[in-house]
Amino acid sequence: MATRPSRKAASGSRKASRPAAAAHAAPVKPARTAMAAALASPSSAPSASAAAAASAALAGQPPPVGPATPLPLAKSSGGPTMSPRILLIDLSQRELQERQKLRSRLDRLDALDRTKANSGGLSTEQEQERKDIQKLLASDHPVDVFYQQVAATVARHPWPVLEKRGEFVLKFGLFESQYSASGSEHLGSHEQEIAFTCGLLELDNTTLATAADFVKKVTEAQGEYRQNIDLFNAANHAFEHQFEVTLQSQIDKGLVDPDILKVLHPQAGIQPIATTASSRGTGGGGDSGGYNKPLMVSAASARNIAAVVRKLRNDGVSANDPWISSRLQSAYDMQTGVVAGAPPSALEIMLPDLEEAVDIEIVTENLQAVQAIYFSYQLEEMRLFQVIERIVDLFRQGLLPLGRGSVGDYLFNYYKKAAERITEAERRDLYMRVFGAPGGNPSNEPNRDFNELWLRFISAVSTFARQLTVERLLRNAIPMAVSQEQVRKAGRDLGANLSRNGYGIAYFAATELQQSILEFRDVLQNPELRNAFGARDMWQVIDQVNVNYLGGARNTHRYRTQSRAGAIIIRWIANNVQRLANVAGPVIQVEAIVNPQLMAASTGNNPTVDPSDWDLVNACEQWLAVGGVQETSIEQYSQPIEAPTMTSRPIEMPQIAKDMLSGMGVGLNGAGLGGGLAAGLPAGLQ
Repeated sequence: MATRPSRKAASGSRKASRPAAAAHAAPVKPARTAMAAALASPSSAPSASAAAAASAALAGQPPPVGPATPLPLAKSSGGPTMSPRILLIDLSQRELQERQKLRSRLDRLDALDRTKANSGGLSTEQEQERKDIQKLLASDHPVDVFYQQVAATVARHPWPVLEKRGEFVLKFGLFESQYSASGSEHLGSHEQEIAFTCGLLELDNTTLATAADFVKKVTEAQGEYRQNIDLFNAANHAFEHQFEVTLQSQIDKGLVDPDILKVLHPQAGIQPIATTASSRGTGGGGDSGGYNKPLMVSAASARNIAAVVRKLRNDGVSANDPWISSRLQSAYDMQTGVVAGAPPSALEIMLPDLEEAVDIEIVTENLQAVQAIYFSYQLEEMRLFQVIERIVDLFRQGLLPLGRGSVGDYLFNYYKKAAERITEAERRDLYMRVFGAPGGNPSNEPNRDFNELWLRFISAVSTFARQLTVERLLRNAIPMAVSQEQVRKAGRDLGANLSRNGYGIAYFAATELQQSILEFRDVLQNPELRNAFGARDMWQVIDQVNVNYLGGARNTHRYRTQSRAGAIIIRWIANNVQRLANVAGPVIQVEAIVNPQLMAASTGNNPTVDPSDWDLVNACEQWLAVGGVQETSIEQYSQPIEAPTMTSRPIEMPQIAKDMLSGMGVGLNGAGLGGGLAAGLPAGLQ
């Protein structure tokens, strides 16, 4: 009976191939012959002469330009023993998101073509764009420009060349060595290099492939991988097959595109793909020739493995450490938040180094956090949090006729966990730092520029959209008062301001505030609680508590409208950083505003997650309308001004300077300004 090769032998085999990985040589034919000789006997360590021949054959070659030689398969009495295919889940999710964007754009173009009798149909450029998108979606080759650029840079060949050769084509998170069930149970050395280079870039939030210095960043990440290749090999060996899941579960969670089923090639001895609802529900049970057993994959994250290696490197741990296995597992648990006391970096955001000069000043993840905080701020002005606190207080005093049920359970748990929540004072401090809202600690630095930048952007968008409609009606040649570039500048200034103030606790507080708002909504909509206050909906509950217990009614319609409209505006900026960073090209698609058919086609998506240009215009109009902003003010704010000075990080003034200014009667928040100094400020800011 044949036995599985020992761990020592397998390790020796991997060490023999390590010179090739270290040199990152191209697998040309002579090298393949030498490597085949080095790995010919899987049951014993390769000879020194064979390893030397392989190293000599690969030495001095350029970076990889072809698929890596797979490692030998372990043998058993039943034939090859295969582990599930390795699915790079972070890269597959990026591919899915890019394809969803293309499908959304294609739907809009199709809607315009279907209504060509009224809308005029597609232009020549739009027709070509539709054909290009259809071609991309019909192919199983990656559409993620980030991966394309990384693979092209590492392989030193343009992506079209690699795509034509079929080299390093990552299909829905699967490398070439993983397409077939008879492939390698490990990633090839060159596949591993590309994957972990991507992981390091994701770790640093450097994923904008069109940035001017992106190739430089890829080269730096590749150098970091090569410098720590032994640690990467150890981490990859530890985690590449640690998490085995069904492929269907990853599709259901929105991590993998369902089209991945087209590129898999099951062969003899491998269970076919379960594609029907009944087969997915069996969980591998039953016996109908193996067709009821779902396909298993090994879900691995290049980003998480890169984070583990970077942490061990920073801790001074080498691949030869006698406790390397336990150190790898401990670092992985800490980085992914599995254990208590995990660092903040365990979440899906890694703050960049503010000391490093970067061309992109708007961090998308920061804006996504600010979006949730703005939504919470408007509801705070409505007194939503205070209403819940008062309801809990009434519940504690026995003044609410509530019986046993979900509402009582929630209010009781809310009362018990009071010490674990963010307090109102802490929320007010956060609102003041991010939006300059009053009510926070005066010793903290407020965002003094937000209000003006906010009004300038939404006024510019509103004026631009209005003048397009008027121009179409009058058909004149009068130059427009607000151009695309003015909208771009206003959006870039606002985005940079919010991004700068979205660091620190903002993301973590945003996650808790979001969860609290969802829970509040469910409680206030509960029929038992509404009946206790004699209210038809949650807004009437809020109004009654405000009037009877909190000192007076609030304009709930205004604040809930501004909360949603503001969230859409901030999310649009976050999703369109590239448009705002460009020096050419439209910021707002004109046809999305003036064409009613495209407006209707834009209503199918969720505007707080993926807002269209029409959603942006509509949100700006709604915010201005409920805020009571006068037309003269809108026209005035739509005109550009010099961008405010925004440092890369807040400047801490020495205490001696603070004391000196305080002694002169000048406050850091502008208080105490008088005479000619105050007279020099613009109207409304004195």
